[in-house]
Amino acid sequence: MNLDLEYLSSYVEIRQLNATYNRLADDGNGDAYSLLFTEDAEFNIVGNRIYRGRKEIASAASATKVAVHITTEPELEITGTHARQRVRMLTFYRAPGGTQNDFVATGWYIDELKHTDEGWRYYRRRVELDLEIDKVLEKMTVKEAFDKLLKEEG
Repeated sequence: MNLDLEYLSSYVEIRQLNATYNRLADDGNGDAYSLLFTEDAEFNIVGNRIYRGRKEIASAASATKVAVHITTEPELEITGTHARQRVRMLTFYRAPGGTQNDFVATGWYIDELKHTDEGWRYYRRRVELDLEIDKVLEKMTVKEAFDKLLKEEG
C-alpha cells in the first residue's frame, strides 16, 4: 500500500464523506444528503430497491428522521480518482421527542466512489443488512414510507 500524501488526503476526505453521510441521513435532509452522491449514482438497499440519481436518493433519505447511523473504520482501496470501500454499519431507532433509542440492525456499506469537482462522492452504494429489510423498516417505524417509495418506482 502506497501511503503517499495523495492517498492519505483521499482517505481523510472519504472518512469525512462517511461522517457527513451519517449526520445527513440521521437528519432526514434528503436534498443535502443526495449531494454526497454523483448525479448518476445508484443507491441499492438490498431487499428494498435501487434508487437512481440524486432525486430518488433524496426521497429515500427524506423518508425517515428516526435513524441513527454509525459506521466503523473503512476498508479502502484508492486508485487515482476511483475508490472502493467496505464499512460496517450499525443502525439504531431514535424515537421522536427523545423518548427511546433502540438497536435495530448491523450491516455493510459496499461502495464505489469517484473523485469529482465537488470532491469524493458515492457512485455506487450498496447496503447489505444482517436482518431482513422488512424487519428493519418495521423496527424503525418507516415501513409504510418505504412501501410508498416502492410503489412510486413502478
